[in-house]
Amino acid sequence: MMLQGSIRIRVVTGRSEILNIKPGEKAVHLAFRPADRDLFNLLKTCPEIELLQLPTSAYDALSKFMKMYLNSAGIQLVRGDVSGHWHDLENYFVIPAYVIEKINELKIQGLPEEDIVSEVMNLRRISPDLILHLLRKPPLS
Repeated sequence: MMLQGSIRIRVVTGRSEILNIKPGEKAVHLAFRPADRDLFNLLKTCPEIELLQLPTSAYDALSKFMKMYLNSAGIQLVRGDVSGHWHDLENYFVIPAYVIEKINELKIQGLPEEDIVSEVMNLRRISPDLILHLLRKPPLS
């Protein structure tokens, strides 16, 4: 059962899984280095995707064209891993509601972004890019 306000990120470990993702997924983590074809398949399979997280090596290998294309499609691209996630047990990495609440609380207190990132990373192993996304953007619909 999902807590109110938590965010689920669908973890995909191989290209063969892309066509089996539910079309309504809003956030996806690709745990492999995708080719452009894989990303186009992902966009066809999940037309409502808002957030795409890639490991740093895969993010850095992405073409400038693909980064611009994803941006123009309204998809936030972030670097990061899903630390501590066991894909064979669960297809989703969950950011609990208490983490989202903590980010909002620190933002209201007026802390600088760097301090918020640091504090949230101590609370839960989440990538800095993903924390900044949660800090700057409204929650995934």
